Amino acid sequence: MASQENKDDSPQETVDIPPPIPSVTEPQKQIASQALQEFEKKNYGACCNLTHKLFVERSMDPKVVHNKAVAEFYQSGFLTTDEFRQSLDKVCQMANISMDNSDSLEDVDHSVLYFNQAVIFYHLRQYKAATKVLDKLFQFIEPIEENLAKKAIMLLVELYLCTFQPEKAMGMLSYAEKNVFNTGKSGGDKEGKDKDDNMADDPTKTKLSLYKTRCLLMMKSMKSSKREIKALITAHPMNLSVLYLKSNFEYMRSNHRKAMKMMGIAPSSSTLFTEAGECLPVMYHNNMGCIHFYLRKHHLGAFYFRKAIQENENALRDITRGAEHNKNLSGKPLHSIGMSRHYELLYNMGIQMLHCGKPVAAFDCLVEAVQVFRTNPRLWLRLAECCIMTNRENNDDDRKLEKRLEVIQGSDGSGIHRKLRLGPGLRTDRVSPGTPAIPASTYEFAALCLRNALMLLPEETQKSDVTNSDDQDTIKPNPESLLVPAPPGNPMKSIEVANLRCSVLAAAAYVGICLNDFTMALQHAENLLKQPRLSGAQRYLGHLYMAEALVALDKIADGIQHLNPELVTDINTLPPEPKSDQDKNEKNEKTEKDKGDKDQETEVKGSFYPWSPRDLTRAKAIMQYNLATAHAIRGEYDKAMANLVESSNYMGTPLPAQMYFLKLYLDLIEGRRKLAQIVIKDHFGHVTPNRENKMTYKSGTPRPDTSVP
Repeated sequence: MASQENKDDSPQETVDIPPPIPSVTEPQKQIASQALQEFEKKNYGACCNLTHKLFVERSMDPKVVHNKAVAEFYQSGFLTTDEFRQSLDKVCQMANISMDNSDSLEDVDHSVLYFNQAVIFYHLRQYKAATKVLDKLFQFIEPIEENLAKKAIMLLVELYLCTFQPEKAMGMLSYAEKNVFNTGKSGGDKEGKDKDDNMADDPTKTKLSLYKTRCLLMMKSMKSSKREIKALITAHPMNLSVLYLKSNFEYMRSNHRKAMKMMGIAPSSSTLFTEAGECLPVMYHNNMGCIHFYLRKHHLGAFYFRKAIQENENALRDITRGAEHNKNLSGKPLHSIGMSRHYELLYNMGIQMLHCGKPVAAFDCLVEAVQVFRTNPRLWLRLAECCIMTNRENNDDDRKLEKRLEVIQGSDGSGIHRKLRLGPGLRTDRVSPGTPAIPASTYEFAALCLRNALMLLPEETQKSDVTNSDDQDTIKPNPESLLVPAPPGNPMKSIEVANLRCSVLAAAAYVGICLNDFTMALQHAENLLKQPRLSGAQRYLGHLYMAEALVALDKIADGIQHLNPELVTDINTLPPEPKSDQDKNEKNEKTEKDKGDKDQETEVKGSFYPWSPRDLTRAKAIMQYNLATAHAIRGEYDKAMANLVESSNYMGTPLPAQMYFLKLYLDLIEGRRKLAQIVIKDHFGHVTPNRENKMTYKSGTPRPDTSVP
């Protein structure tokens, strides 16, 4: 009995039940109808007055609160984004909606809330959050009002493209054509003609075709893209979106001059921004920079990227100036909040400056871009390449005069007592003070970048990502496809991942040697030589790096096996051609494109930056020089001299400074003093006024350098 009393006296948990919403009266219906008419006429001030009257009478009605917030947002010129978001959150609380926790839309009447929330996320560039909201809305797409359903599907297609999911976007377009837009295809021979005529008259079909073309271009289905673009050009020859798509199509087919021509005939638009908030001058200059990059005009490309960055800053400044009197937190119209492409442009600018031979400027750009695109393994590799190029500009550095002058540092004494001082070698202490965690153009930071790149790459790559069937106009995604995020660009496919891993391992092996971390360099070189998609140049470097690491670890016999000049059969910088049927079809498609067009740009293959050695003969000579160095360290001076002499015959002039060091070392250690004097007189006559000068080879001189010239 006592326990029952305690139970009755205990406080009971209460649940707040919202009061019932009163029914709508006839005067209220008339006010709502008038408000809708004023909204459709874009008389947002009158619409706000009418919705305010409804709000006074029905302050607890979520629909009235929502409509009032939308009308006020339109009246502000889309400037009060933060207040509008707060109003949407309030409406969701009133309607007991939790967009984060719910798996689907519970009431069709709430569909407008979901759509507006997705629009906010889209303009804030929170694409995954917007896609999640619209996926819930799509489950109730059939009972939703038709106009709202069309807008939701178009936004969902745009979001799929923004998140690099063209297969899903294509599936959504097929569904929309059959069930929502009712754009059925005509039968018989009139299909192509009717399609062009309908596209010219119906803006909906034009928009669907534009989306389909974007999907096909992202999936690199060039034949289908060509058909769609041809129809678009016929219907809308001077449409800005169509011309940009045509330019992008030619750009992807390596017709770079034709792509530049299409950019030039694009009409000058009176509007600065598109509906999606994209700045047209920024788009133009960025595209021109990309085109000139592939034309190998790197300095001109850097000029266009610099113009794009400037236009982006000017656009942001103009928008902020126009809304500077507004007291909301954003101070910008909704469509312009996420319009800045500052970091994407910095990424492009950094890559361009790297190819211009300006690694310090490129490093500054890429370090800022990596703060946003930290999941891109290719970006980490580019940062490491900036560090490497800052410390060593190219492979021909050791042929420069200042390097060769370091062989003879100077002289002491005079007359018959004059002594010459040999230099200590070209290898210096490359370990920099400080911590690698602080971004700087050092080998330590390069090692950190390469470690990040390897961690972001998956362990194993899989086969083709997408199977195209142009005859049936179908795109079938491979369930075993592998896509690695690489923002701001498209995700990398399995072949691209395999190629990137080879580049990262080659750079990591070189950096390990520069930091005297020979164990790590040996590990990376071994892993590099095991990769299935090695180019000839990467295989060549793999053997050189592995040999140098083995020699440094006192495993000279093993290192000599990797320095066999007969191993050098290919130094091509391009990866091997893919063997899948799809890739063969794409390759054949490229060879047949536009044969009769005189303005077509011939595809230029090869590295975008000059690489040395340039020919197979010089590559074998460098390998033979390193073999001579290994024999010299092992004490096999006769073999070392024989390989050095043969190497110097094919090395090309001027010879690298290391070869003079090795020649003098071998002559002096074997007592060939006269031959050493002849070498010095012929190549370093500025310090040897006569042949009778004595020369001293000090015991402190380090052993010959085994680094690659």
